[in-house]
Amino acid sequence: MRFIKSSPLLLTFFLLAACSADPEAAEHYAKREEVNVLIEAPEAIEADTAPQIDVKLSKDGKALEEEATVDFLVWKDENKADAEEFPASLDADGSYHLEYNFPSDGVYFIKADVKVDNLHLMPTKQIRVGELTEEEIQKIKEEQEQKKHNDSGGHQHH
Repeated sequence: MRFIKSSPLLLTFFLLAACSADPEAAEHYAKREEVNVLIEAPEAIEADTAPQIDVKLSKDGKALEEEATVDFLVWKDENKADAEEFPASLDADGSYHLEYNFPSDGVYFIKADVKVDNLHLMPTKQIRVGELTEEEIQKIKEEQEQKKHNDSGGHQHH
């Protein structure tokens, strides 16, 4: 009976010991610098045009010096399964550029698939092309409200 009472204590000890098996792990994570990915695109895009769309990578507020592998995924509306993939071209200024002609009006999504320094980042940007239908406009408003709610964590800050 005595063994059963001390089992939770032993279990806790073993779990704590397992978590600290690599004493340098915490230091590694503390030193790891965040890479930021910014997708830059015009506010208004006309259908059947190929606007300037760039991805800029930075670390600690400065342009990233290491070269990354960057690909773009582009899809329209909810059709993510139909996404087309395009390799990015590296510009002289260090940004990665997408060459894509938006064929028709609607809501498009651009995902930057970025691999650098053992990191894999995949931010997505919503792009509005041409004239949107009332249904598309309503859907965007709902998504923005949902994002606002998610970003605030559902808490009200005063």
